[in-house]
Amino acid sequence: MVLVVVLVLLVFAGGSWFYSGEIRAGALDAKPPTPLALRTEVLAVGTRSITLGREPDSPRELTAPGTFGLRWDEGYGRLGAILATGPDRVDGAAPRAGERSAVDGYAWPADPSVAAGRPAREVSYASPLGPAPAWLVEGRRDTWVILVHGYNAARSETLRALATTARLGYPSLAVSYRNDPGAPRSPDGLRRWGATEWRDLEAATRYALDHGARGVVLAGFSMGGAVATSFLLESPLASRVRGVVLDSPALDLGEVIDYGSADRELPMLGAPLPPALTVTAKGIAGVRYDLDWGQLDYVDRAGRLAAPMLVFHQAGDPTVPVAISEALASARPDLVTFERFTGDGHVQSWNTDRARYERALRAFLEQVAPASAA
Repeated sequence: MVLVVVLVLLVFAGGSWFYSGEIRAGALDAKPPTPLALRTEVLAVGTRSITLGREPDSPRELTAPGTFGLRWDEGYGRLGAILATGPDRVDGAAPRAGERSAVDGYAWPADPSVAAGRPAREVSYASPLGPAPAWLVEGRRDTWVILVHGYNAARSETLRALATTARLGYPSLAVSYRNDPGAPRSPDGLRRWGATEWRDLEAATRYALDHGARGVVLAGFSMGGAVATSFLLESPLASRVRGVVLDSPALDLGEVIDYGSADRELPMLGAPLPPALTVTAKGIAGVRYDLDWGQLDYVDRAGRLAAPMLVFHQAGDPTVPVAISEALASARPDLVTFERFTGDGHVQSWNTDRARYERALRAFLEQVAPASAA
């Protein structure tokens, strides 16, 4: 009996150690954005339509209602309710039947000038670790919008919102930060979910203020929402923030890990991952990778926030539970305008209902940084 108990404990300890490494691999390791795999076959091309092949492993976006991008070797187009005309004109040569393509939730080619409808340029701001690149679209207003992408995502993740902010005349700065391609690497090479990255956002804010901004609006996507919220809690420049836009914000990494582990199974056994093992693995990960789980729970510190917030989140988000945004809205109803969308995408509220998203974003921006402030 004692031997059995010892074996069980050893298995539990080994599993916890293994899963703590999985936490690093899935939530902390900094990796370049994953390029889209061109695997969806173009079956036919009409004058105003494209017929795509559907297979069992096709991306969910292929059949999800909404607005998505379509990438192929020589161009980029738009799928969904919006036809590729006017400002949504596709880039490059049209695809050919038999060619492979990829459905893209970012919905814009990786060129901010296309999304903005006017020239954009690459600039560099002085982060604490060294120069970091950013895209800048000039505007007529004196409030800048600083856009912060999510975990291991490309800057082009922010272009859906930038298309609106730039069109309204707000100077728009889409930033990279430590451990991004082209940006300085931190000593440990790990994503810290705002605990360190807020200093880069502070430097980007200082860049905006040094170049004419009288105030800023922050827009954070997924982990970018944690970076923006950490900045609000830690930076002396937080008083210059007129408003914050959060899209699927990962404001509690511990809860995100718990949420993801609920669908995982023990290797070879096929049994659900025991909650106790997840708790132990998180404790081990905290020691191994110097994580303060309490520091990464920004909802728990929501009482210290002061800036108005607009929050977008889909009810069925498979990555960051909508419960996090609900808890934030419940904790600070005086600050938070919560736009809950249907659907089961992550950072895809815009894709689900572009018109509603842009209407809410426009109204919020005019409230916190009206034209009279220009």
